[in-house]
Amino acid sequence: MRFSTAKPLPGLPAPTLIGWVLAVTAVLAILVLPRPFDLLAIPAVAAGLFYLLVPAAAAVFLVASVPVQATGAISAGGVEWTATKVALGAAMGALAIHLVTRRETIRWSSILVPYSAYLLVMVASMHDAQYLRPAIAEIYRWSTPLFTFLLVLHVVRSRRAALAILIAIGAGVLWQATSGVIQSLLELGPESFAAGSGLSRAYGSFGKPNTYAAYLELSVPMLLVLAGWGIGQVVQQFHTYRQSRLHGMLASRAERASLIRWSGFSLWMAGCTLAGLVGIVLSFSRGAWLGTAAGLLAMLLVSARGLPIARVAIAGAVAVALFAGGMRYAPEAVQARYEQLVSQVRLFDSRQVIVTAENFASVERMAHWQTGIAMFQAEPLLGVGVGNYNARFREFQIHPGFPNSAGHAHNYYIHTSAETGTLGLAAYLWLIGTALAVALRAARTTQDALSRAVGLGAVGVTVALMVHNVVENLHVLSLGIQLAAIWALAVLALYNPPWRGVTRAQEGTNSA
Repeated sequence: MRFSTAKPLPGLPAPTLIGWVLAVTAVLAILVLPRPFDLLAIPAVAAGLFYLLVPAAAAVFLVASVPVQATGAISAGGVEWTATKVALGAAMGALAIHLVTRRETIRWSSILVPYSAYLLVMVASMHDAQYLRPAIAEIYRWSTPLFTFLLVLHVVRSRRAALAILIAIGAGVLWQATSGVIQSLLELGPESFAAGSGLSRAYGSFGKPNTYAAYLELSVPMLLVLAGWGIGQVVQQFHTYRQSRLHGMLASRAERASLIRWSGFSLWMAGCTLAGLVGIVLSFSRGAWLGTAAGLLAMLLVSARGLPIARVAIAGAVAVALFAGGMRYAPEAVQARYEQLVSQVRLFDSRQVIVTAENFASVERMAHWQTGIAMFQAEPLLGVGVGNYNARFREFQIHPGFPNSAGHAHNYYIHTSAETGTLGLAAYLWLIGTALAVALRAARTTQDALSRAVGLGAVGVTVALMVHNVVENLHVLSLGIQLAAIWALAVLALYNPPWRGVTRAQEGTNSA
């Protein structure tokens, strides 16, 4: 992967020129655009100027917008304008200006090759798509994470910028987990979300427990390792402080301030991690439970420098204890969800099962799996067309009791096979396999502690995604934006960490 040195265009008064362009654009927007868009012109220009000064803020705000995307959304012109769409538009402008004014070449990584291949297969599958609008929407949904990946690669130039993205993820997790706990304890969800024992399934601002749990699940592994890394920084700063304290309170002022900052960072990450885990439990999402456990287990194994025999033994003992009846000590609501999760591992023909209240979820999931497989068998090379699973569900439905799609195949591997065929499934497996390989290399081969922590967190997030996608589709509601940002940080950690060798003095002047 190649990294270039940022150089401004000679003789081009970029800030002045762009400032005038933004000012003129704001005036025209106020005069021409209908409300409420004309009122947004001035804050939009202010955000644009801020992005010029601190390009990394574009990535921070884009990632931070994911958990609040539905809050304050405005419908206009047949389009729902969410916080994520607004942040995405501003980030695109910021990156374009960043590349032009600094004469940068496009940064790339090996992840971009399978990502581009997957998008190309999606475009090719449109040849067989009967409905183009959902196809275009799905391609857009996959294009935004690709842009986020490139954005993070280009604008993260310091440890402060990288940590700002991770702190923003923590803030989103804390807010979602807090709202989810309140929803669960007060049973604020609809009747279908009832989980027993006086609890409701938490759903946050995402509206659905599974999607809510997926957001937390794709965050917690990274927050956990950053909490551990932060504790290491606290220990290091404490030793430095003790040495400088020998020369008096005034002489140790800087070290004391640094110790306080890192202590606050560690407590923040640890608190967000704990809140995220509680939120995942109260979501009662069986797939998220399984994915989170798999991600944490993968991190445990990868973090061992040598042959992780002891860690494998511990993981095996825990698994045996659970399957031997250890779950009977858990709350009744958790036991019920666990038993349903175990039952769904068994494959069966949904048409040969009588649907009851107890097995409804399992039969519905299997019916969607079988319908997706039927689509794949009809069009094995390129599928029925990207985004067309829902639109063509009735044409291929397997179980007469489930004539309508629940939104996806309840298994992303089957889902992408149905929509994009063998080529699409191969490209997707190539993509997540490459991302996992990059994360593993960053976790195992890098020299500095932060790079290893970022790589290890990316391993946990990617494994959680791979496992949970067996029973769900996690590529919805802009969750891919945060995933792409984490993958980009893993790429930076592996090839050229912007935080390596940066002093505290340089940190303040290299935050962009």
